[in-house]
Amino acid sequence: MTLDIWLFAAVCLFILAFCAVLRVISGPTLHDRLIAANMAVTLACAGALSLTVSVGDLIIPVLTGLLACIVFATTIRISQVQKRETP
Repeated sequence: MTLDIWLFAAVCLFILAFCAVLRVISGPTLHDRLIAANMAVTLACAGALSLTVSVGDLIIPVLTGLLACIVFATTIRISQVQKRETP
């Protein structure tokens, strides 16, 4: 049995992304949660890239890129709205 190093890297990155998602849930401030959400998406994108190398399916980075754009745009919008509401 051989160990696929790209699959192992993808699993490790997805575990780290899950840990960042846990930080999103329990973050003390909104800015901490937004940074954790951005970090989770970044780690998930890196994991998806490793998974793409391992599996060889090119639809994975396309879907991951779309999801990342949506999450990044949402966090930017939330930070702008929150900035305007605080005096």
